[in-house]
Amino acid sequence: MFRLIGALLVIGAAGSFGVNSVWRMNQRVRALRGLLTALETMRSEICDRMTPLPELIDQLCHETAPPAKGLFLRLRQTMGELGIQRFSALWSKVVNQAHELELHEGERQVLSDLGKTLGRYDIENQRHVISYTLRRLEEYLVQAEETRRTQGKIHAVLSLTAGVFVVLILL
Repeated sequence: MFRLIGALLVIGAAGSFGVNSVWRMNQRVRALRGLLTALETMRSEICDRMTPLPELIDQLCHETAPPAKGLFLRLRQTMGELGIQRFSALWSKVVNQAHELELHEGERQVLSDLGKTLGRYDIENQRHVISYTLRRLEEYLVQAEETRRTQGKIHAVLSLTAGVFVVLILL
């Protein structure tokens, strides 16, 4: 009886690694979609309505869906340091702290580079950089969806198989 319970626990624990991996892939896709929506809003607000950055950040805090919402909430909290630090430094710090987005290094770099332009240059330059960032993040989204589609099931099955294999070795 205890062996059966132990075997089920080992298989369940191994399976949880696969489920966690699939969850992280889904979280990354969800985050990239949320960032794309937020950046489209940002582009139209900055370039068409000329909304000031603090007001725009507040708006994005209310309109953006999780997990991307956390990025803008964290940014709003750090806006009090704006006189002490440049916006680009605050933006980079917030992007690097946004672990809930499950972003890869290239995606973080593209987002960090965006912060170097926001609020510093004329509208056309900002439009160009935001559009470039959107294109790059769309490419990353396609890659993330493909990875999730091709590797998600593999991760789940392999973790369960590893659990069964360990149980067979131990029995």
